[in-house]
Amino acid sequence: MDNSVNQTEIVNGLKGFDLKSGDVIFVHSSLSSFGYVEGGAKTVVKAFLEVLGSEGTLTAPIFRNYFHNGSDQAWDRNNSPSFMGRISETIRTWPGARSSHHAPHPITAVGPLAEDLTERYNETDFGPDSPFSRLLELNAWIVLVGVDYTSCTMIHLVEERAEVPYRRWVPLSGTVIENGVAARKTYHFLKRYPGVSNDFLPLGKRLEDEGSVNVGMIGKSVIRCFRSQDLCDCISRSIEDDPLYLISSNTREEARKYLP
Repeated sequence: MDNSVNQTEIVNGLKGFDLKSGDVIFVHSSLSSFGYVEGGAKTVVKAFLEVLGSEGTLTAPIFRNYFHNGSDQAWDRNNSPSFMGRISETIRTWPGARSSHHAPHPITAVGPLAEDLTERYNETDFGPDSPFSRLLELNAWIVLVGVDYTSCTMIHLVEERAEVPYRRWVPLSGTVIENGVAARKTYHFLKRYPGVSNDFLPLGKRLEDEGSVNVGMIGKSVIRCFRSQDLCDCISRSIEDDPLYLISSNTREEARKYLP
């Protein structure tokens, strides 16, 4: 079939981005970006796991904006589906996969570091006890499959660590269900002020211009691979020079109101 890809082609493509056995990968993805994939999302996950081997760990976001839209929401750690695409949901339901405890921004993981990454009771999204901080410690690969830098959650880790002035702490409350047991839970979230929006595309261009991103195609999908440490270093330098570097041009004036 024209414009189709199979598991072998995806494996060979991923290896061409320097991904290898034993790596840790955090993937943001769009299955449809490939065109037609023989076997669907399972084929993509199998390809990643083949590249990583038995010593590697595959992780993905499984967010659904829980607790962002009112305190009557409930999140089931074991059963709530991911709204981050079919590849993300396939990883979540993969044999041996584990999901983290943080309801607003949970991740899923498969591999030897799955327990290390998910058995963390972080109160903020990106605090030092969070899966995201652990991914940074591991210098995990971030892989964007058919999506752009707008989807790159790790950028928010630096925003939280810097406590950027255009965000303020708010509580997010709701019900968390684990193993059938429900409990009320409140998390601390660093939320943008009204009228302020992010734009991560200039950051992505800067990262690519610095030579820190492997870019190419698998099927019809544009793939971008980069190390989490390179990303966070680039962000830190950028916001040190300009505290509003990550803010969209049309909301910079609004964001400027919150500068100290």
